[in-house]
Amino acid sequence: MRLLLLFCLALLASGSFSVEQKIGLVPEVTIAYQVLEVFPRSRRVLITCHSPQGTPPIAYSLWGSQDIEVARKVVKKHTPASFSINVTLKSRPDLLTYTCQAATSSGPRGASTTLQMYWELWAKPVSQLQTNFTLLDRGSGPRVEMSCRASLGSPPITYSLVGPDGHVHLQQRPHYGQPANFSFLLTETPRWFQCQAQNDINVQSSPLTLVPPGQLPRGPTFVLAASLTSIAAIASGMLGRTTWTRL
Repeated sequence: MRLLLLFCLALLASGSFSVEQKIGLVPEVTIAYQVLEVFPRSRRVLITCHSPQGTPPIAYSLWGSQDIEVARKVVKKHTPASFSINVTLKSRPDLLTYTCQAATSSGPRGASTTLQMYWELWAKPVSQLQTNFTLLDRGSGPRVEMSCRASLGSPPITYSLVGPDGHVHLQQRPHYGQPANFSFLLTETPRWFQCQAQNDINVQSSPLTLVPPGQLPRGPTFVLAASLTSIAAIASGMLGRTTWTRL
């Protein structure tokens, strides 16, 4: 009876093992690119897909935006699959996204992260820089929170909190589209600050702002908004307007 029980357990173990082999784990798939040729409105790009844990043969497929299959290739060795494509500049960044999928005969299909090629291939200068100052009176003492964001510009964009002498007090490099947020204690002596946004093409600076700007209104929280225009507007003397608003 005991031998029969052991035999049944062995059958169940082998059965579950075979199911795990058939199901398998979702393979990791990486995607990378390299620019081969540069043209005025397009780029010749080599996109590489690789599934290191996959068992050959591996069927790779390259997918563009709107779930359009661009190319397909079967690799019989542990080597990446390469796709040479011509990428044309589009009006919207989301129209230039690519992903790789990898499938094997003994496992499920895996997919890579999305490769966004718009900003990487067509660089744009930093512009439309906007800054907001928030003065907070909390238990640890009055603080200043400064938000700085450029509406346009190719990543990566580095934001800096700069004094009138050019000294960089704080620096951040947030994800694209996200503002940089600086926080510092408010001193009794007013000080001048400005935000600088810089990428590989240019640097844009906000006007110097006095913090705090004279007599502060009473209340726990106030917002100082400095909305800036483009570099051309700043050069012509059109500085951002500063206003106080009680929350």
